[in-house]
Amino acid sequence: MDSILFDLGNVLVHYDHRRTLTALAGLYGVDAEEVLNLYQAIAPAFGTGRIAPEEVVHRFNERFGVEHSLESFTEAFCSGLARNDAALAYAVSLQQEDALAIGAISNTNALHVAWLDAHVPELREFDLVMMSNEVEIHKPDPEIFELAMELLNIPAEQILYIDDLAENVEAARRLGMAGVVHFDWVETRRQIETWRAERRRNAPSQ
Repeated sequence: MDSILFDLGNVLVHYDHRRTLTALAGLYGVDAEEVLNLYQAIAPAFGTGRIAPEEVVHRFNERFGVEHSLESFTEAFCSGLARNDAALAYAVSLQQEDALAIGAISNTNALHVAWLDAHVPELREFDLVMMSNEVEIHKPDPEIFELAMELLNIPAEQILYIDDLAENVEAARRLGMAGVVHFDWVETRRQIETWRAERRRNAPSQ
């Protein structure tokens, strides 16, 4: 069995980081640059599950001297997320094929995972979903790809990995996976179909 693994943000799901920063800046009445500086300091720990959402809100409230609830913070923090219906439908169509395992590997956090759980039920149909905050590993650390291979029981040479960040694709390639740097879905679908055709040509005859 072959496998195609997708990143989520700006691949299967739209993510506008600037919109999130603007929403948080508006919530706290500060510049977006100040929000960015604080979040960049918190993101590595938040993205690997080492701090909880409540701690993130506490740090924002403390830094900017304004008390906001977890609920109001979450609304602003998730404002940059949106479904990509066409991409999700395509991934699900691939998942429904017998000889293909479909998965997702995402650098994310508990608040975005909660949004995904609520708004992207298609992920429940995937063979594998790995969130960095749940496995406590961030791409491009090779361990996250090695864990995916172990859980799927599929070797690297039978896996195609798709991500919008070249460094993550390169990390997958160094382990022996095929990789696609995603820019737009027309080109990405073409590369997926090319890879699948090549895999079929190279498959041992029955």
